[in-house]
Amino acid sequence: MRFSKITIFVLGFVIQVLTSVAHSQSSSGRPAKTISRTYGFAGVLADLGLYYSLSEAAATPSVNNTWQSSTTIYDFKLGYIEESHWYYGLLYSGRSDSQLSPDQSTGGAVGAGLGYFGYNGFNIRGFYKFNDTFSDYKDGTGVQLDLGFAINPTSNLYLGLNLSVRETIFKSNSTIAGFDSWTRRETYPFVTVGYLFF
Repeated sequence: MRFSKITIFVLGFVIQVLTSVAHSQSSSGRPAKTISRTYGFAGVLADLGLYYSLSEAAATPSVNNTWQSSTTIYDFKLGYIEESHWYYGLLYSGRSDSQLSPDQSTGGAVGAGLGYFGYNGFNIRGFYKFNDTFSDYKDGTGVQLDLGFAINPTSNLYLGLNLSVRETIFKSNSTIAGFDSWTRRETYPFVTVGYLFF
């Protein structure tokens, strides 16, 4: 999958911010803490992940010959991290795909899953999603695997990056005669922000 220049720029900026935060904390004598620091730690984690891309093209002459599309995906997760670093949570994922024309497709899904947050800030979470919809495609089920890294610039606020791998099977579409199923596989980079309630 090809990422737009805007997406690459945003990811590069976030990486620089995370690096700067970690460096400033270590320079001040306070190490950059990760989301699971020691055993005996537990809490409720609410976090939001965002992906945005913008693609555009123009022909010559460019008058009335331009094309533009954008994709916005957001994941809201609410879960509990045990003292042993295991994670149990719920997911709501929404998306919007639009072009310069009035055409716009939206969708969403809910899910439940588990994961693990390591000492070094790396984490992995897997979700089973159901009731997934996208435009006229309905009755979707599938899986989502998120690989991430997060640090906390404050005691409760966390910033990070996720790489999200998704597969969804849609089983119905009332606008397509004789529709059987459609399998959609995608991989997206996400910027994440979260808050930990002790």
